[in-house]
Amino acid sequence: MSTCVEKLPCKDCGSSDSIQTYLNVDDALGMEWYTSFCHGECWEQKGDPYTSAPAPKVHVKSAQEIKEELDDIVSCKLFDKKFRMIPGKYYEKFRCRLLLSEFDGKTPYAIGFPMTYKDNLIGWKCRPLKKKEFYGIGKTSGADPFGFHRAMKIGGKSLWITEGEFDAIALEYCLCVAGGGSDYPVVSLTHGGGSIAKNLNGIKDRIAEFDNIVFVLDDDIVGRQAEEVAKELLGNRAYFIRKPDGCKDANDAVKFDEVLMMGRLALGMIK
Repeated sequence: MSTCVEKLPCKDCGSSDSIQTYLNVDDALGMEWYTSFCHGECWEQKGDPYTSAPAPKVHVKSAQEIKEELDDIVSCKLFDKKFRMIPGKYYEKFRCRLLLSEFDGKTPYAIGFPMTYKDNLIGWKCRPLKKKEFYGIGKTSGADPFGFHRAMKIGGKSLWITEGEFDAIALEYCLCVAGGGSDYPVVSLTHGGGSIAKNLNGIKDRIAEFDNIVFVLDDDIVGRQAEEVAKELLGNRAYFIRKPDGCKDANDAVKFDEVLMMGRLALGMIK
């Protein structure tokens, strides 16, 4: 069992908070030890970060406590607000939840993205509405790509993959506008482009039913590196589409009023 302890800066890739540290507990052996992993550009194990400094105190939650946390989020209202220019009904499709402030129980505070593993809800990836940061509730490490359970239920010939949760929901919006359908199998990588190898290796046997794996990756260094990994792992099943001019990702396309163009590009209507 592993518990995330804190986030630390990474001196190797320069990120301010990409290293997540974990307390690992083996009840059978009565052992505890610390590990860490850089979720930034390094995307690698960093070992025990507390060899020269004391580790922070941490409460290891029991299975019952984790279940109660998950149940609390499930009981929250579905997120149905327009946010980042994406209409609320598309957040509802992905079963996102609106989390309220703990201080007054009324003020909208964050959006919760459900994370699953082999069709079971295991945690929530949460993003405050006014901050560009994420925090987890329950278990988010080792999860399937966001939206994967939904995508497998929808099925079809093509599966679309983006780098982030907002991009996946934005792309669903674009596909519906351009294609006229009601639902499309869209997922996002769990930790951006750097997690593509881990994600694809975890699901490649389960996505055999899709003829085409269509990637809508960011136009940056990480996105280009992810494209090469996808080519290596999927061969000619992998397709890569461009975004409308000036758009880094699918959410940008929505923000810049390029919904129809983004959808047509993603559907292969425009080469």
